[in-house]
Amino acid sequence: MAPPQIPGVNIPLMTGPLVLGYMWGYCLYGMLVVQTYMYYETFKKDRIGIKAVVWSIFILETVFTIMTTIAAWNQYGDGWGDLDTLTHIDWSWEPLPPLNGLLATIAQGFYIWRIYNLTKSIWLPILLFSISLMQCCMAWYYAIYVSLNDLLLIKLLEKEAFVSAWLAGSATCDILITVSLVYILSRRRTKSSFDYTSSLVGRLIRYTMETGFLTTFGAIVELILWLTMQTNFIHFIFFLIIGRLYSNALMGTLNARSISRSYNSGSAGGVGQSDAGPSSSFWRDANRGTVGSLKAVPGRPAQSFGTVHITTEVMNDGRSTTEGIYMKDFTSPAKSEFDKSVHIADEY
Repeated sequence: MAPPQIPGVNIPLMTGPLVLGYMWGYCLYGMLVVQTYMYYETFKKDRIGIKAVVWSIFILETVFTIMTTIAAWNQYGDGWGDLDTLTHIDWSWEPLPPLNGLLATIAQGFYIWRIYNLTKSIWLPILLFSISLMQCCMAWYYAIYVSLNDLLLIKLLEKEAFVSAWLAGSATCDILITVSLVYILSRRRTKSSFDYTSSLVGRLIRYTMETGFLTTFGAIVELILWLTMQTNFIHFIFFLIIGRLYSNALMGTLNARSISRSYNSGSAGGVGQSDAGPSSSFWRDANRGTVGSLKAVPGRPAQSFGTVHITTEVMNDGRSTTEGIYMKDFTSPAKSEFDKSVHIADEY
C-alpha cells in the first residue's frame, strides 16, 4: 500500500528527523548515565553545590527522556498513520523547550561561575548570565504560547522571532563563554614560568575549546536549520539533542579532573601527589595538593622562590626514611606570582 500523501508536504522530512532525534537523544542520555556514575564513584567529596548541579541535570535529562519516549509512542505507535500527528504537537512536547532552555542555563551558569572565579570581576559574568537567562525565558515563553494555542505547529511560525532569539541567545552565550575562558587562561599561561603549570593550563584551554565547540556547533546548526527549513522537521534533530550536548559537556568537564590527576602524577613524578581528594590542584572544589615540577619554561627568566620543602618517603623492610630540603623565604614577589599561576584551574 502506498504511503499517505499530503499535497506540498514531504512526509519523510517530517517524520525522519524526529526518528533520528529520538535515537541520538537516547545515545546521549546513555553517555550521561555513564558520566554520572563515573562522577559519583570518583568525586564523593565534592562540594554540595557541585553535586546539586550534577543531580539536577541528571533528573532533568531523565524527565526529558521520558517525555520524548511518550512522544515517540504517541506518534509512531498509538498514532501511526494518523496525519493529524504531523500538524499537532503532542502534549508530551510541552515541557521539552523549557527543559532545553533550563539545561543550557545550568551548564552556561557553571562556566560563568568559573569565569568569575578566574577574573573576580562581576561585569562579564553578569553580561553572560543575562544572555543565558534571556534565552531560557524565550524558551519558556514559546512553550507556554504554543500550549495555550491548542499545540498547533502553525503557531510556531507566529512566534518565529522569539524562537530565533532563544536559539541565537544560546549560541551567542556559548561563543562568548568559550572565547572568554580561552582568553583568560591564555593570559594566565603567559604569566607562568613553569612548564608544568603551562602544560596544565594548555590542557584546560584545549578542553575548553573542545567542549565549547560542541555546544556552540549544536546551537548554531539548530538556529540555521530553523531559519532556513521551517517547512520540515530537520531542525528538530538538534532540538532533541541540544540539551544533552550541554549536559554531557558539563559532566565531561567535571570528570576530566580524574584525567588531570593521572597526568599530575605522571608529570610530577609522584612528588606531592595525594589520592585522598579529587584530581588536580587546579580545581577549587578539590583538595589542594602541592606543586609538582618546578622546572622553568625555556625562554623565560628563572625565578627564585627562597625555600621549597620537598619530602621523599622511601619504604624499606617496613621502615620509612624521610629526607627533607627546607627553605624559609616565602614572602618574595616571585612567590606571589607563583601562587597565581599554580592555582589557575583551582578557580577554573
